[in-house]
This record gives sequence, structure tokens and C-alpha cells, in this order.
Amino acid sequence: MEPERTCIGCRNRDLQSRMVRMVRIGDEIVDATRPRLPGRGAYLHVGCLRLAEKRQALRRAFGPGALLADSLRIRLSQKPPVGI
Repeated sequence: MEPERTCIGCRNRDLQSRMVRMVRIGDEIVDATRPRLPGRGAYLHVGCLRLAEKRQALRRAFGPGALLADSLRIRLSQKPPVGI
């Protein structure tokens, strides 16, 4: 049985493999899904970035001053897969 995680954007639970894991390195929030980077992680569905920003979930999860890496912002801004 695969572990479930909660999306910080929509607050829905889903399988860990269907989400992107993020960690803060310095002042930048990066994709830590593969390779799995150490640190406190937060999970987000692809397509839930706007909702997470509206709810200020990234600031709560990673603290003030953390900025999304451009490559991660592009990946998270894509359309969500069908079924989410």
C-alpha cells in the first residue's frame, strides 16, 4: 500500500506518487521528488500552484522569503492530469 500525502494547495489527500515533493534549499524551493532530497518536504498536485499561492501555503510550509525555482513553477503550472 502506497503512502498518502496532503496537497498544501487543495488540502486533498492523494497517493504520494501523484504529487510533487518540494523542499527549501537556501532561499529557493526546489523539486525534491527525484532524486529525493533531504529536508522538510511539502507535497503539491500539479495544477494546484495558484491555489497554494492564494492560500499562502508555500509561506507557511517553507517560511518567509522562499521563492519557487523557475523550473518547478513551470512544472506545477501545467494542467493537472485527468482524474485529479
